[in-house]
Amino acid sequence: MSTPPASSNSPTPALLARSSGPFGTCMVTTRAVAAGEVLLVIEGSRVRAPGRDTLQVGVDQHLATPDAPWRFINHACEPTALFHPGSDTESPRFTARTALAAGQEVTFNYLTSEWNLAAPFPCGCGAATCVGWVRGARYLTAGQRDALGPALLPHIRQQLQPRPDAPPWYHDAFSITDDVWYLPLDATAATEVEQALRLLELKPGANILDVCCGHGRHAIELARRGLSVTGLDLSSERLGMARERAQRAGVDITWVQADMRTIPSRGQDAAILLYTSFSFLENDAAQLEALRSIRETLVPGGQLLIEVDNRDHALRQPPRQWGESETLLWWEENRFEPRTSRNHRHYKGRDPRTGKAYEQRIHYRLFSAHELLGLLEQAGLREDGLWGDLEGHPFSLDSPSLVIRARRRE
Repeated sequence: MSTPPASSNSPTPALLARSSGPFGTCMVTTRAVAAGEVLLVIEGSRVRAPGRDTLQVGVDQHLATPDAPWRFINHACEPTALFHPGSDTESPRFTARTALAAGQEVTFNYLTSEWNLAAPFPCGCGAATCVGWVRGARYLTAGQRDALGPALLPHIRQQLQPRPDAPPWYHDAFSITDDVWYLPLDATAATEVEQALRLLELKPGANILDVCCGHGRHAIELARRGLSVTGLDLSSERLGMARERAQRAGVDITWVQADMRTIPSRGQDAAILLYTSFSFLENDAAQLEALRSIRETLVPGGQLLIEVDNRDHALRQPPRQWGESETLLWWEENRFEPRTSRNHRHYKGRDPRTGKAYEQRIHYRLFSAHELLGLLEQAGLREDGLWGDLEGHPFSLDSPSLVIRARRRE
């Protein structure tokens, strides 16, 4: 449907002119403009899906305006204009954020209006608050959203509201406490820790944080090797298992129940984040927040060793797989969602000795190398090693895993 007609204070078309700027075509003022003055009133049709040339005006409403002058109003993280999505009585419009001189470029912050851009792009505005990669408000960290403050439009704020009836899936997905379920993982824990330590550069007795430690299989092996270990996990059930196992193993470990986006620990020489646990968070903004939190736990030059599934390898695997061990018959089905690059896994198992059945559903992000390297860089972590598995083989498209060693950058 069309927008309401422009109100009587509509600017004349001569207020803005097309020009050339450092980032291509742009819009500039043709005269001095007062703060709050209307720069441009927009008319167009409403569509439900975002496109390259749309403006978001509601949760599922986008204004399509082919060949409209606003298309040349470029993004800036510290803009000169504000976008107003309109109402039943007022058309969408741009107003001057501050007083503008004649010939000054008109810009607005796309992240205040767009939830998920159809065509993301790198930002080169140079502002101190620059987000680096403009993908939409859904990918901003909590700190970046807070910095935008009231500039965030109502439909963006609505989408940011938590849904109390739908807690994150991982809150309950890891509540299985039967040792049988974890035996296949436990069998490889010692080898994985030996491999991880060969990829890290640590002195005897160094402090190390096991992020998403689960039932403690890696943390316990690290403590057995004389390291000072802190294990962090969100699941109280998993941490309960970890405490009991550490006590039986006779090792001293500090256990912390917390979200990896808000890690209280500090002064760590290294952190490990293994077995694709990093990928469980809701979106890339949450994962970037977690990496920044991990960075803050590390001493200057401290190391992070992170392991995730290699997206390029995973997409070529059969969607259904099964196997068996002495204690577990298992079957899994994977469904990949290309729009979000998330894998949805349905996992079932049965103890052949007792007939006890298990079931688990997990959802996680699959990363290609350049995507994860980009997140690490944004988080202030410098890549210092890239491998295709914990054994240290060179990384390639066929590598089952993506393993990166990164250091805290000052």
